[in-house]
Amino acid sequence: MNSLQTISSRSTVSRTSPQLSLIGPWLLLLLLFATPCGGQVICDPVDPSYGTCFMQTGFYPGELPYAATVIDGESSLLVADYLSGNFFKFSISSLGASNPFSCPLGPATYLGVTWNSAEDVLYWLVNDQGSRLLVTSSSGGNLISQIPLAVPAGVLTVSGLTWNPGTGNYWTNDRESDTYLELQSDGTFTGASFTNPEADSGGAGAFGLGLTSVLDPITGEYLFDIPVGPPSAQRSNQVIRVDETGAEEGLFYPLASINSLTGWITGIAWTETGSWGGPSDFVVDLDNSLLVEVAVPNSNAPSITVLSCTADGDSNVTLEWLNPITYTSINISRDGELIGTIGPGIESFLDEDLDSGTHTYELKPVPASGVDLPAASCDVVVGFGRLLGTVSHAGIGAGPSTVIESSEKLLVADDNGLTAWLYEKDLTPFGSIPGPFSNPVTLAGLAWNATDDTLAWLTDSGDLRITDLTGLQLSANTLQAPGGGLPGEITWSSYLGSYLGLDRSTVEIFEFNADGTIGTTSQQPPGTVTGPASFLGGITERSDSTSLVIDVAIGSLQNNGVSRVERAVDGAAVGLGFDLAPSANSGEIVSLSSTETGPFGTPASYVVGKDTGVIYLLSANLAGTGSDFIRGEVVNDGSLNLLDVTQLLLFMFDSSQEPSTCLDSMDVNDDGMSNIADAISLLEYLFQGGSNPPTPSGSCGSDDTIDNLTCQEFDGC
Repeated sequence: MNSLQTISSRSTVSRTSPQLSLIGPWLLLLLLFATPCGGQVICDPVDPSYGTCFMQTGFYPGELPYAATVIDGESSLLVADYLSGNFFKFSISSLGASNPFSCPLGPATYLGVTWNSAEDVLYWLVNDQGSRLLVTSSSGGNLISQIPLAVPAGVLTVSGLTWNPGTGNYWTNDRESDTYLELQSDGTFTGASFTNPEADSGGAGAFGLGLTSVLDPITGEYLFDIPVGPPSAQRSNQVIRVDETGAEEGLFYPLASINSLTGWITGIAWTETGSWGGPSDFVVDLDNSLLVEVAVPNSNAPSITVLSCTADGDSNVTLEWLNPITYTSINISRDGELIGTIGPGIESFLDEDLDSGTHTYELKPVPASGVDLPAASCDVVVGFGRLLGTVSHAGIGAGPSTVIESSEKLLVADDNGLTAWLYEKDLTPFGSIPGPFSNPVTLAGLAWNATDDTLAWLTDSGDLRITDLTGLQLSANTLQAPGGGLPGEITWSSYLGSYLGLDRSTVEIFEFNADGTIGTTSQQPPGTVTGPASFLGGITERSDSTSLVIDVAIGSLQNNGVSRVERAVDGAAVGLGFDLAPSANSGEIVSLSSTETGPFGTPASYVVGKDTGVIYLLSANLAGTGSDFIRGEVVNDGSLNLLDVTQLLLFMFDSSQEPSTCLDSMDVNDDGMSNIADAISLLEYLFQGGSNPPTPSGSCGSDDTIDNLTCQEFDGC
């Protein structure tokens, strides 16, 4: 349902400068030779692989390339402008363009086109000044007929059109509801439909424009190739082959640089005889005004389409899938490395004792014929950040959240601030409380104050309300972020005795009080592996009486949104975090909250997805996370001695010291904190016959204690 939100803005941009039409061809040539092509793969013209290369590309000479179909009798590809009323024909063999033809109704919105070879005519899906029409024309665009579409109730927008020679009917896409619909030549709909395979149950809009009928030479059945993408991809990122029920056929390929398709996909057209003599899809890339021929050779076996990856609390991952046929073998890879080959009939695999982090699995089946089938893949987070459970938000428009430790409840507010909903820590709904606002607002933050057992509510305009736990207002003040930017989510800091807030405009973290005054603490959020933080989706303090420990939901410009949770201790990033996408594939993230005593007795995080309205429960347990270390060995010289005590004190009291990369090693008494008590404990062990430091001591090992300390790097192990 997100597929066409930017078409209007793209149209405006394309029409702003008349001079572009003069320099366009030269600019395109310059870009062609200047752009690196290292990621692109040109197909072997004799034996091309399925979808992972391209045969040829052609530039579109019109304005906004959109609807597409192949006219087999002419060996031509037809591509129509979205608005101008023109279309072009391209040679299948070379993608050379013809002069423009006029569409049958002149300037209008041309949403789909398909060639009916039985009638030797073109069928067009047209929106002409609000009238939705099914139009027929000759191959040259001469109008034959037009009839109104009898669009079903609730269907707002249809796009894409293909003729199914097997039934004689047509199919289009109701992109708002992520549904494909069957219609007849008289403009009526049959009631048959199927759902976009990338649509999710949470309600976030999947992506998908265009569809094309495909003949399966083995069964004689007509199938569909459909460009689709999940909400997190923000575009159609693959083409999937499905039947008329939406069941996947095990054939799919990416829309990426490897086949020269990196932009917004608006149309697709299949032919049985592409430029190489076999089947091809011609894909329309609106952003790059590009037409790309992707070889899709006939396969005599389907691939795996149903694959799930699930991590458990012992850092193991279980893979489960369905084999549509019996394969000779299946090769299993993790993070690009082959980890196993299994025989026929097996539909599960256990991968044990993994490092914490995000892992990518690929299953590549090998059929008896040896044909090259695409690999099925999935991502999963192991350890810190592991998905524990989900629930749909009970209200309307999921917003900020906080954990009320005094009542052991999670509180998630509606984004209009009028109601907040209570959940048990295991996400069982428990009831609701009213917000302090008499009219709808845009709620930016919500935080429980552990000191006085109150709630703070903050709007994006800086309206700060303090209430009791029933929602009764106690005070009202105005808060202005120090940088003058847009306030974001907030959290109570027991360490500071005040609140921390996000300035989403300046991308900063600042301290404030219940009366709206600004505190002295200010810091930059931690960055990601792809660059500094540009997007902020939530902040929460982790319990630690000796340090300011916060988790922040962030993303870089390259991520194009919030993508990770990263931890900072006393303003410094500690390299501890996890990816959100494998667990919380939720589009926009609006909240992050936490508890040290989750439903399983271990630390947990809660992430709220705005697009799906889903609350995600994630593990924040650091037990077994990070590098092995030796407790008390602050200086890695192979023994516990006075040097370790000295360095431990320097870390605590000398601000010029670089932060330790292994806080666990400094926690000599294993109380989850690094303070003067650790120095005393080590001195007692060295000089007064005190007890040995808790494990791991004397030899390398991991920390099995649940706390907020970790060891990112320890040279002695």
